[in-house]
Amino acid sequence: MRRTALKQQPLEPVGGCELQPREFALLRQLVLRHTGIALAESKRELVKRRFAPRLRALGLDSFGAYAEYLQRHYTSEGTHFCNAITTNLTAFFRENHHFDFLRARVLPPLVHKARARGRVRLWSAGCSTGQEAYCMALTVLEALPDAHRYDVRILATDLDEACLASARAGAYPLAEFAKVPPGSLKAYFEVGQVRLKHGVREGYVAGERLKRLISFKPLNLVEPWPMAGPFDVIFCRNVFIYFDKSTQQKLLQGFAALQKPGGILCLGHSETMANPAAIGYRLVGKTTYERQ
Repeated sequence: MRRTALKQQPLEPVGGCELQPREFALLRQLVLRHTGIALAESKRELVKRRFAPRLRALGLDSFGAYAEYLQRHYTSEGTHFCNAITTNLTAFFRENHHFDFLRARVLPPLVHKARARGRVRLWSAGCSTGQEAYCMALTVLEALPDAHRYDVRILATDLDEACLASARAGAYPLAEFAKVPPGSLKAYFEVGQVRLKHGVREGYVAGERLKRLISFKPLNLVEPWPMAGPFDVIFCRNVFIYFDKSTQQKLLQGFAALQKPGGILCLGHSETMANPAAIGYRLVGKTTYERQ
């Protein structure tokens, strides 16, 4: 955790209140407990900005009051709390080397397995607004155009219910499709209207052939997982950066338990395993690991 030697200046009031150090510490504890996200001291401004709308919505006069409210009413407020603190940055074919690896090395034997009436499962863990999951589906359909005839499914999970709603809709503005091959765009997307915060724009909407492969489900990675597995492929990219080392280790052990030998795990570009063999993986590509 990086610390600065400069004295932090008092924050501007939000809705008539400031985020006091004691309140910040309490909210950091609650964020860690409920999401596994370890917030650094430098994130005080972010916490103030993210939770200020909840104070206004609930008519509360301090961040301390919000922390108390959250502890008493987590069942009703928990989703808003988690949605406020999570960061959702994604794109089509982000870190494309993973999709190249999937296309060249992983899918050929999985296609054979599917055609032999075997079960094929992929998981996008931390799917955000769905682009990663749709890219996984596109890559599967390139290799197996009639995938819907076989037992091939993609599970896509995220903590943020609002993101999942966007993912299920599958509608994105034109600017997001720069890395999508024109042939894939024509084959698997339809021209449509995309509703954004500042109005309606022209864009593309995922077609039925993509959507039928994917199940978008809510899941908090730091809570018990209902899935039994096994998963042939797991993408959990740019998620670990928000967790402390202990939580990262638990998640890796959980992934290993849901994969058989040969299963592939892809992490984000800045996320690495310190000792893959200790968990049961070996490095086979850039931030790409194979279950042993």
